[in-house]
Amino acid sequence: MVTVELCAGAGGLARGFSSAGFDIGVAVERDGYAAKTYRRNFPKVEVIESDIRSISGGGILNKLGMGRGDVGILLAGLPCQGFSESNRRTRTESNPKNFLYREVVRLLTELRPRWCVLENVAGIATLKSGDFLGRMLEEFSRVGYRVECGILNAEDFGVPQCRRRAFLVGTRMEWSFGFPDGRVGPGVRRPTVRDAIGDLPRLRNGASVGSVGYGRPWREVGEYARELRPVEMETVSGCEVSRNSERVVERYKYIGMGQNWRAIPSRLMTNYGDASRCHTGIYYRLKWGEQAKVIGNFRKNMLIHPSQDRGLSIREAARLQSFDDRHEFCGPLNHRQQQVGDAVPPLLAQVVAEAVKSSEV
Repeated sequence: MVTVELCAGAGGLARGFSSAGFDIGVAVERDGYAAKTYRRNFPKVEVIESDIRSISGGGILNKLGMGRGDVGILLAGLPCQGFSESNRRTRTESNPKNFLYREVVRLLTELRPRWCVLENVAGIATLKSGDFLGRMLEEFSRVGYRVECGILNAEDFGVPQCRRRAFLVGTRMEWSFGFPDGRVGPGVRRPTVRDAIGDLPRLRNGASVGSVGYGRPWREVGEYARELRPVEMETVSGCEVSRNSERVVERYKYIGMGQNWRAIPSRLMTNYGDASRCHTGIYYRLKWGEQAKVIGNFRKNMLIHPSQDRGLSIREAARLQSFDDRHEFCGPLNHRQQQVGDAVPPLLAQVVAEAVKSSEV
């Protein structure tokens, strides 16, 4: 089924839908570094480096050599700042980015795909007590698409991270879609931080080695890491870590696994006007035996390695998102960190893709 992707980012949605057998034909991404990442990992896909407001359905169909109604599915990972419950400053109905979904509505009328899938943070369902989402669904309905919203948690589908995301799935055909149930049921062991990153190399604060040998041989790693680490790979990329100041590294030493900024002596937090206003993800040290907190903005979350006094590397964060080790991220370190933090976990995207696929039968 030929697929078009909007706001494609680093390719988390694409990786999941590709794994489920979908053929990504055209992707649209305005950020140059993210577009480069997408091209690196999906070299056969036509990537349009542009704002979705400036593209037309006709232009996309010309690139595909297809007609209106021939596209199978339209994907979109729209910006989430206006919906995110973790940032009250940008979480507002008036945030201009909230209304980019109308570009999806426009392109649905121009392309007429059979399906559409939009992904965003779970907060999209609660903004204005759900009124905003309700208005969105009405606009989709007016152009002939029944769209329903489901909230899925990545850890219920084998991703070692607590990450709740909203998926808006719609079709212009007879409705037959059902949101997937969690693959990891009660009493079943879920992949942990150790399962995800325990075989990756030991690194220092500020490491910039790029690619380096694994910390453990392939035969010694568990099922989750084996799925993401090709047996023939001897080195792994993305082994760069932000360089924190000595003052920040000193704070790390006081934080045990599962603890956050509250474990840091107040004498080391004097640069904060009011440290009590820090959220729970600030200086949070991950626990080897549990799932990770949500991978997001590296500077706002400041997640700490379980046993090393440093932040996470690009590859460690990517593993916790369920990207395999062949997936490369391009650009300066802060841009690659943002790409990983913004991405849809490929394993989560795959189960949604498989649910759409089964509805086509």
